[in-house]
Amino acid sequence: MKRKLLISILALVPFISMGQVNDSIKALPKYGNDSIACVTNLSLYREAFKQWKDSKFPAGGFDQYYHYWKWVYDNGPKASLNTYVDGVTIMANYAKNAATAEEAEAYIDTIMQIYDKRAMYMGKKGYVLGRKGLDYMKYRPKELKNIYDILDESVALEKNSSSDAVLDALFKTSIQLYQEGLEEKSVIIDNYDRISEIIEYNVKNNTKDKDKYLNLREGIETNFEPYASCENLIPIYEKKFNETPEDIDLLKKISYMLDKKGCTSDKLFEKVSIQYHKLNPSPESAFMLGKLMLKNEDYDKAIEYLLESLNMEDDAKKYTACTILAHCYQQKNNFPEARNYALKAASFDPSKGEPYMLIGQLYAMSNNTCNDPKLPGAVFWVAVDMFEKAKQVDSSVASEANALIRDYSRYFPTMDKIFFNSLQEGETYTVGCWINRTTKIRAAK
Repeated sequence: MKRKLLISILALVPFISMGQVNDSIKALPKYGNDSIACVTNLSLYREAFKQWKDSKFPAGGFDQYYHYWKWVYDNGPKASLNTYVDGVTIMANYAKNAATAEEAEAYIDTIMQIYDKRAMYMGKKGYVLGRKGLDYMKYRPKELKNIYDILDESVALEKNSSSDAVLDALFKTSIQLYQEGLEEKSVIIDNYDRISEIIEYNVKNNTKDKDKYLNLREGIETNFEPYASCENLIPIYEKKFNETPEDIDLLKKISYMLDKKGCTSDKLFEKVSIQYHKLNPSPESAFMLGKLMLKNEDYDKAIEYLLESLNMEDDAKKYTACTILAHCYQQKNNFPEARNYALKAASFDPSKGEPYMLIGQLYAMSNNTCNDPKLPGAVFWVAVDMFEKAKQVDSSVASEANALIRDYSRYFPTMDKIFFNSLQEGETYTVGCWINRTTKIRAAK
């Protein structure tokens, strides 16, 4: 019976090309040219299939009903999605119980043809290719290139709708292809980047399957780790950058990957970031460049880019940009502008103490230039005021602020100096120079 059945399958299941979609398929009635026969055979095979399934698919348990399924498959290809889903199950059972390896391979061939025909008549080609690729991986694990090509096309079509199983299989196959010497290392890096974007989309937007994609992200990161070094990434991305320096998508990808993997100290990151901003300027790209130039201690360039970035909508990023600007101006000894941007930073996030800590340091650093010879140490009054303000708004800086308050309070004017200038503790006093701030008189202790 099994040998006859195999011959029947091979004779009646033609190879279906994925590209044969044409007007005749669209015009074909749902139940084919003989709708009564199609509905009858569909009903008969489905009932038998359900019973076979309930019995846990015993070998040979569907043989006498197979011809009903085969009739629908041949004559009513648009009748029901079940025809294809069940067909894969039927052929998988026959392959499992095949008498010879040759016979099993024939059934596996038929499974692949069923997927092709399903895509042709039922649509959703990307999804179907994903299922086909997973089965190809299951039945023919050594055919890495075929597996990869099928999964690769599936993901290209499905994009953010790609399942976690398909994405996982594609990445693992990429690694195997490289390990077998069939692909360059870049296939791993490119697919890591591509798959990571899809994972992040689903983590943010796919509430139902979020946990699946979170688990997938963990697995992908673990598998990618041996290939994630800057030593591996830089040569591959440098070659791509030199070949297509005006490919905005590529520039964005390289910049993201190098930043994510901590490779921002390499010159390539700077070149890519500058080129990306040149071709596609935005406050966000200017922000990234500003941070990069600060790291390189190029304060003029950092200021130039960070001023561009202040049009960002995100207050948290504007806070960071203003804080960096304040530090840049501090390095250039432009204390008034440093204070200006520290105060702007505070306006974007009033809960942060860092801006006031910086202003306090600016005041303290001005002791020599803004010192009143008659009342040396007066600038430390306003410096301590800022440290007090910092810990009031942000308890996380309290320890550092208290230490600075103790240190600088020792340099307040002495009681003798205060008395000599006809002043008293508790009175108001205005520190001049660029600081121009009123404070309370206190004696050193």
